[in-house]
Amino acid sequence: MKHYHSDFLSHLSSVDAILHKVVMSNGEILLHDTDTPFRHLVRIVVGQQLSVKAASTIYGRLEHLVGKGYEPNHILELEDDVLKSIGLSRSKTIYIKGVSEAAGPNCENFNSLLEKSNEEVIKDLTDIKGIGIWSAQMFLMFQMRRLDVFATSDLGLKKAISLLYGVPMDSNERVWVDQAKIWSPYRTLASIHLWKYLETDKNFGKKIVGH
Repeated sequence: MKHYHSDFLSHLSSVDAILHKVVMSNGEILLHDTDTPFRHLVRIVVGQQLSVKAASTIYGRLEHLVGKGYEPNHILELEDDVLKSIGLSRSKTIYIKGVSEAAGPNCENFNSLLEKSNEEVIKDLTDIKGIGIWSAQMFLMFQMRRLDVFATSDLGLKKAISLLYGVPMDSNERVWVDQAKIWSPYRTLASIHLWKYLETDKNFGKKIVGH
């Protein structure tokens, strides 16, 4: 997404002086290379409702258990108790196995998502137990690098918007959707910078909420 940084700044300069200032302060944010769609989804499930640090620790244990290049069959062959022993809850153990089954033997079901629209991807992913709209949106943002995605249920985004624009935290979904409209077609970039803003604010930690 680095190629869009200057375009995003140019867009903000005409529509939102507040976020423009935040982005200028943050500087350009480069995203890490992603893994396969299957492993990225597993990582998202592991990280649901956990701090970044805790999620990274548990996912590291999973990779140590099955290898960094693991495939669906490596997960499906494990006993549930083994997965729970590395810090996964009972529900996440079920969800990760569900993701592994849904992927198909060669991950063909997830690889085909790359050709689909945002709406189609969300529908396909949320048919899998444990994958909600938030998780599907994170997949669109960070795996597929879709530029114009905004997760209205994300508590971190709401906190940042509330701090910057004075929007009450208990506002209904329509308010958050309308707030984000001015950032289109760069709502993913706006989200990344809003999360970064929270990381540098002493009043808020790095907890990610939702699934």
